[in-house]
Amino acid sequence: MKTDSLLYDLFQSDPALVFELAGLKVPEPRRYRFVSLEVKQTAFRFDGLLEPPDDLPAAPRVYLEAQSQPDPAFYLRFLGEILLHLRQYPAPRPWHAVVLYPTSAIERFDPSSAPFLGLANLHRIYLDRLDLLTRPEPKLWLLALMLAEPGAVPAIVERLQIHREAHPDDGIDWLDWLETVLVYKLPKLTREEIQAMFNLDPNDMKKSRFYQQVYAEGRTEGRTEGRTEGRTEGRAEGRIEGEAKGEAALLRRLLERKFGPLPDAAQQRLATADAETLLAWGDRVLDASRLDDVWGG
Repeated sequence: MKTDSLLYDLFQSDPALVFELAGLKVPEPRRYRFVSLEVKQTAFRFDGLLEPPDDLPAAPRVYLEAQSQPDPAFYLRFLGEILLHLRQYPAPRPWHAVVLYPTSAIERFDPSSAPFLGLANLHRIYLDRLDLLTRPEPKLWLLALMLAEPGAVPAIVERLQIHREAHPDDGIDWLDWLETVLVYKLPKLTREEIQAMFNLDPNDMKKSRFYQQVYAEGRTEGRTEGRTEGRTEGRAEGRIEGEAKGEAALLRRLLERKFGPLPDAAQQRLATADAETLLAWGDRVLDASRLDDVWGG
C-alpha cells in the first residue's frame, strides 16, 4: 500500500503529529503551517515543510519526507534540497529534517551519504518500531491503521469508531478517513466486511463525505441531462436516456476512486450501457477486487 499521500494529508490536517513522532519539542506546535514548496531554478520540491509562526524566531523549520521506496541516493538528494532552500530562503532560525520510513528495511544509503546520518538535527523514524496504538493522540491510531497487517485492521477500526462516536467534533472527518484508508488498503474487501469493520448499519456507509459528493454529483448530472433530453426530444425515451447517463456518471466516479483512471474500453462500456446494466455493475463495485469483476461473466 502506498501511504505517502495519506501521510501528508494527515500531517497537513495536524502538523503537530510530526513533532510527536520525531520527539521534537517546539514552541506552539499547532501553530505550524504544513506546506509543499518548490526550490527555485531546480526540479526540487519539498513534499512537506513545516513553517513556524513568524512571531516565534527561535522556533525551527522542519523538513519532512515520507520514504516508502528504497533509494540509495535519498539522503544526498534530501539534504541537498535543504541546503539549497536555506541558501535561497535564509532565515535566522534553526532547522530539523525528519524522515519517516514504514520499516527500517526500506532505508538505503551509499557510502558518500553515511557521514550525514549522524547529524543531530536529522531524525530517522521507523514507524513499525513505534507503538502508535499506545499513544494518547487518536490520529496516530489512524496512522497505525495505514501500516497494519490485514489481521490487525478490524480491531483498530473498531477502536477508531468508538472514538469517533464519543468525540464527533474533534476536528477530523473520521468516517471519511476510515473509508479512504480501507479503499487503499483492502481492495478485496466485501460490502459485508466493510460494514462489520465499521460496526455500522448498511446505510451509515453513505454518510461519508466521499459518498455524499459522488452521489450528489452523479444524481445532479442525471437529473439535468434527463430533463434536457426530455424537453428536447419530447419523448419518455429522452428522460430514460438521461437517467442512464446520470447512473453512468456516478458509476464512473466510483470506479475511478477505487481503480484509478479508466481505460478507453471501460469508458465505452459505461457510455453504451442501459440503466439496468449500470445498476447491476454498481452493485458489484465494493466487492470487486479488479475492474473486470465489475462487468461480471
